[in-house]
Amino acid sequence: MRFALKHAALAAACLAAIPAHATNGYFLPGFGTRSQGMGGVGIAYGRDSLSTAANPANAVNTGMRGDLGFAVFNPERYASLGALNEGPGDFFDGSSESDARYFIMPEMGFSMGLTEQVSIAVAVIGNGGMNTTYRTNFFDGLGSAPPQPDETIVMDMMQLLVPISVAYKANENHAFGVSLVFAETRFRMAGIDVFKDFNISSDNDHLTGNGYDYSYGAGVKLGWLGKFIDDKLSVGLTYASKTYMTKFDKYRGLFAEQGDFDIPENYGIGVAFKPKKNLVIAADVLRINFNDIAAIGNRGPGNADDPDANIPALSDPNKLLGLDEGMGFGWENQTVYKLGVQYGVNNKLQVRAGYNYGKSPIPDDQMSFNTLAPATVEHHYSLGFTYRANENLEVTGTYMYVAPHNQSNCNQNIVGCAQIGMHQNLFGLTFGWVLDPGPVALDEYGESDWAGINFDGWYGGFNFGQSRHRDLEGESGNTRSEGWKVYGGYQLNKYLGFEGGYANLNDGTVRNGAVVTNQDTDAWTLGAVLSYPVTPSLSVMAKAGAAYMLTDINIKSGSTPAVRVGSDGYQPNYGVGVRYALLDFLKVRAEWERFDRDGGNVDLMSAGLQMDF
Repeated sequence: MRFALKHAALAAACLAAIPAHATNGYFLPGFGTRSQGMGGVGIAYGRDSLSTAANPANAVNTGMRGDLGFAVFNPERYASLGALNEGPGDFFDGSSESDARYFIMPEMGFSMGLTEQVSIAVAVIGNGGMNTTYRTNFFDGLGSAPPQPDETIVMDMMQLLVPISVAYKANENHAFGVSLVFAETRFRMAGIDVFKDFNISSDNDHLTGNGYDYSYGAGVKLGWLGKFIDDKLSVGLTYASKTYMTKFDKYRGLFAEQGDFDIPENYGIGVAFKPKKNLVIAADVLRINFNDIAAIGNRGPGNADDPDANIPALSDPNKLLGLDEGMGFGWENQTVYKLGVQYGVNNKLQVRAGYNYGKSPIPDDQMSFNTLAPATVEHHYSLGFTYRANENLEVTGTYMYVAPHNQSNCNQNIVGCAQIGMHQNLFGLTFGWVLDPGPVALDEYGESDWAGINFDGWYGGFNFGQSRHRDLEGESGNTRSEGWKVYGGYQLNKYLGFEGGYANLNDGTVRNGAVVTNQDTDAWTLGAVLSYPVTPSLSVMAKAGAAYMLTDINIKSGSTPAVRVGSDGYQPNYGVGVRYALLDFLKVRAEWERFDRDGGNVDLMSAGLQMDF
């Protein structure tokens, strides 16, 4: 009954899952927190149910288990248009940073063996997406339309995949798998009304500002997994067909082929080598055929010196936005290289690291449309772990850092110079309920008993919520934003503990006339936590301590370059909250905190999970 309830909770989470925003083009680096900790590998190596999204043949190795987790994805994007000045003071006019910076990415899966040869699995995962929210409309003034500098540019595309997989173990060395992959994409576009003034769309009424539209479809994924050299070497192959989607009717004047936006075909090869049973070295190569999807692969406005490439729709009416040959984002096909290492430290802990590289699919002469979706990043670095709390529970965590990468070009048709850029952070946490660990999973933990570190009393957790910059005042703007924190602590007894962590309080923006002020704040915290147990499961808390706060303030007036001011220092930090124990080791926390500073303060309201080690 205990596990039936857990599996029912997993099934319910399927219905609420929200897809993700991604980094290899618009694809996620890997499927699942464990995979992302190894750079996204998964074609030749997978031990959880989510790995069946990478290769359906992995189901023969995952055993019977359920996986439920989430990641916080933090992409930082910006775009700039205008004239580039020569010299050390180079800057772009019309610059804007995206306000949409934090996204919660749930994931879940379940796998089980039906017979000794046949296994099944289902996963609900984010395939990827593109999202920007520019409060400053950098397209303002390009055409003859009335100025609309305060109109927000929004592009929001999120993609969800649900692969239902069957794997067949032909013999001890070869397994085959097939997935029927269901997909949903949500899309919204707003703030590009200036494009109507250039007469580049076949249907201006369905170009922008029509709210959310939804697309549904399905495709097929095939996989093979082979073992060689006494099971020390595994090789995998996968092929995913194009996923054929229904059209975005509300945006048939934007995307080529009257709003069609299929998911591209992709295929790959992977290898995993185990020089010793608790050490795994894995690598994947994946090819994504973005260019075959007209909406994203057809070329958009190009170099102003080339009459055939300047604005194709002006010289060829067949290339108007929305038509079969209509302009797109100009993306090229992408080859992604992934490398991961995993080491079983002892019988409870695995650690892993990874690297992922994919050259930006955006050509340098296709900057104009890609300001809306600056998917420029190339280098991904990750660290992760899995902690086996008991024979039925695994806890997996990952951090991925995606290095900044900018692209720029001048003489871009109607906009002069353009520059786009992005960098990212990803934090993930997944719980795996294991009924049958599979044929080799336990061996990969290592043989030595857990010793050397006593985790009794230690805990860690993650909270997500809303921050408010109370010291910002203006005629208009938004002083509220997403906020989150990660923390760890030690409980001395049931009344007193000590806790430290990192809080990202995000930013607030206000406008006073032509002056726009943006304030971005984060903090490192350390303090004491007082707890009072109201019941065996429910406690109230109060905390007090100090925070080292780092604040960046950008002040911009009109087209004048932004003035940037930094303010760092120690400030008081205090708050109150409640904590409720779901399980012996897992608690839910809800908190209010204040971060004081000279001239004002920032509040953080958040909730999340605390795990006791």
